[in-house]
Amino acid sequence: MKIYTKQGDGGFTRLADGKGLSKSDFRLEAIGDLDELNSHLGLLVCKVDSELASKLQAIQSSLFVLGAHVASDSKEVLGNMELISLHDIVALENNIDALDAQLAPMRFFILPGGHETIAMAQIARTVCRRAERSLIRWVQATEHTDYEIAMAYMNRLSDYLFMVCRFLHHSLGIPEIPWNSGK
Repeated sequence: MKIYTKQGDGGFTRLADGKGLSKSDFRLEAIGDLDELNSHLGLLVCKVDSELASKLQAIQSSLFVLGAHVASDSKEVLGNMELISLHDIVALENNIDALDAQLAPMRFFILPGGHETIAMAQIARTVCRRAERSLIRWVQATEHTDYEIAMAYMNRLSDYLFMVCRFLHHSLGIPEIPWNSGK
């Protein structure tokens, strides 16, 4: 199988269910942003301990499922693959609470950086926010009513990634960098 088909050269592509659309469509923007987020998480997995890596890889799998659903409305293509559920949100919230319990209360806004791994986590967090906005834009443009939980999941995921950044500061012994507003 050739990796290039030349079918997308004119700015159009096909979804998993065969539906054709412009590469500038909101749907493809959401798919691309989810894919980019997954790639950043994959890089972060390479830099963290096995326990955190395992949690991030579970999130990567959830993002693949979400991307598959955005890429197709066809039950034939999706099979029994279920969209993000409340269980997935609760799992993120439990992970957030577990990290938060290990950290001092936040007393100031934190600048991204301080260590390469922390910066990678911050980039993943910001890409997550963009992916959330892209997903919302597509959902609103197409009036899909079954993505409310997935949108909430993306919002909670960015919160979780922020807590991962704080946890990495703590576990690596790197002080958080306070933002100085100049006021």
